[in-house]
Amino acid sequence: MAEPRPADDDVVLQRPEDMRVTIPVFHTPSSCAGSAAAFLLRRIAYRAGAYAPGIQEYVFFDLTNQPIMGGSIDAVQRWFGGRVGDLAELGYRLNARRVAEPTATVLEWVRDGVGYRGALLPTTYKKLHPLETEDVGHAVAITMDRLDPRRDEELIMVDPWPGTANGAHDRAAIPPALDSAHRDFKYNAIIFYWSGWS
Repeated sequence: MAEPRPADDDVVLQRPEDMRVTIPVFHTPSSCAGSAAAFLLRRIAYRAGAYAPGIQEYVFFDLTNQPIMGGSIDAVQRWFGGRVGDLAELGYRLNARRVAEPTATVLEWVRDGVGYRGALLPTTYKKLHPLETEDVGHAVAITMDRLDPRRDEELIMVDPWPGTANGAHDRAAIPPALDSAHRDFKYNAIIFYWSGWS
């Protein structure tokens, strides 16, 4: 004989969106590139099944909190080059490459990676946030994620310093002004990817 079925109130049904992890975006006006890169590296590791919040917070602390480490994409490139071995020892098969490609090409490359790729783009802050009065060394992350947990993943922009005057969010759809804001930096970017995805 089969065992009796538990009462319905003993069963907790979960929706697919309940199984998703929300990776934090650290807001900073002085280390935008580092914060965006740290988000990307965490997001790619999560997609690959290697998300370890306690370890990752320790590894990425100086990147998100010290302008010397995360104040520009040049600083992020130096930080990553010095830590790639440590990341590999932790099981993170992350790679990075500096590129100078049009924004549309970078966006397409990230989209084709279905979450195993991301891009760090330096941008002109005032072009993305024209209502802001301050000017910061700005950068954004491009990745595949869900803006709405009930919808499919889409290409999004993660902004570590969306400002306070314009009601912008740290996660948003790709704005039309992104190409112009990225072009000011001669289309320089750092692309990140999990090994096996290039």
